[in-house]
Amino acid sequence: NSLSLALKELNNEQQLCVTLFYLEKKSYQQVSEITGYSLMQVKSNIQNGKRNLKILMEKYSTHE
Repeated sequence: NSLSLALKELNNEQQLCVTLFYLEKKSYQQVSEITGYSLMQVKSNIQNGKRNLKILMEKYSTHE
């Protein structure tokens, strides 16, 4: 589906943080512990990943 395609286009850090936070329902703290990123990095990766996903999802929905 277009979400999994869009997820694959994110960089590794964003992809990992977004997957753990939204799909695996981990907290910021848990994502930080799993990835070794600071809380600030985790929040930044999730925010940027969410914004990029929105853009990518719009791109995919126009092609269907």
